[in-house]
Amino acid sequence: MTAGGATAGVPGARPLRLVGVDAARGLAIVGMIAAHVIPRTTDAELVVDGRPSILFAVLAGLSLGLLAPTRAAEHPERTGVIRGRARASLGVRALLLMLLGLWLWTLPTNIAIILDAYGLMFLLMVPLLFANRTVLAIVGAALLAIGPLLVSLTDSLPPYVLYSATSPVDRALDLAQNPASVLADAFLTGYYPALLWVPLLCAGLIAQRSDLSSTLTRLVMVTAGLTAALAGYGAGLLIPGVSAEAHSVTPAELVGSGGLAVAIIGAALLLLDTGGRVAALARVALAPLTAIGRMPLTIYTLHVLVIALVVGVAGIGPAGAYESPAGWWMLGVLLVGSAALALIAERLGRRGPLEYALAQVGMLVAGSAARRASVPD
Repeated sequence: MTAGGATAGVPGARPLRLVGVDAARGLAIVGMIAAHVIPRTTDAELVVDGRPSILFAVLAGLSLGLLAPTRAAEHPERTGVIRGRARASLGVRALLLMLLGLWLWTLPTNIAIILDAYGLMFLLMVPLLFANRTVLAIVGAALLAIGPLLVSLTDSLPPYVLYSATSPVDRALDLAQNPASVLADAFLTGYYPALLWVPLLCAGLIAQRSDLSSTLTRLVMVTAGLTAALAGYGAGLLIPGVSAEAHSVTPAELVGSGGLAVAIIGAALLLLDTGGRVAALARVALAPLTAIGRMPLTIYTLHVLVIALVVGVAGIGPAGAYESPAGWWMLGVLLVGSAALALIAERLGRRGPLEYALAQVGMLVAGSAARRASVPD
């Protein structure tokens, strides 16, 4: 789900793990699980609709900074090799996420799987991996501004029903038969339109490069994030024809939910990484959430598999169709099971198995790319 762990973005400094980022990532995972199993008595939007996935996108951008190593500044003669390795690593991780996501789509869960979309977003971020904050801000703002125009260009295309593709082979056939509609869904009009969500990843990458260990940076994140949230949601409430609803993929939704995500990350950092008694107590209280946030890909994948298993064996579900009390029981089982698994892995000093596999394959491919493009020391 993310490119790496959570560390402070201080150039030249040894990375320090930031508990607040892990906790925010855990909150995003918990929110997505809740969105899939909470009983729904009406069609009304829930607070867990859309927002957790946007929080995760901002966190994904933040984690991309870990693949842009500061060693390039210390060894300028090897800058090209170091950056090439980082881009290769990101590219292969993106492709693996896409493959995993496409497979999860084949399961009878009714979940709008996000992993393949994240993989596509990561591919789009490869050229921006080493961009400075100004460039990232310009790209993000430009995509927000032209997003509605780009979406309007797809109005004449025949609709593409994502759920009609029940396997990666079906998806490939759809792409061959109706490429414009499939690509429009992936980049512009789907649940998680990769191109329109790039500003969220840019926001996270900007935050990672702004010294997250600084109290001032964290306060700015909270203040700016809440301001953006008020602007986005306020526009949706007050301006006729403007929507900030979940999955509406409008500038108002992206600014509102994206700003809220930035504020949540900043607040989590202030609470958990400031030091002192309050932070220590908060770390203990939120340890299960933090542990979940350290193995997000594994937890996300497992919860999808569990929902598919329950649908297949007991006929309960799928996502979005749980009734009370079954949905609440599912939520409890998934959250307790996720926390227990994550805490055990943390206690044993182990990474999540999917996180480990993704990192190992990424490093293997990156190392191969570096050997092919190596320069003399």
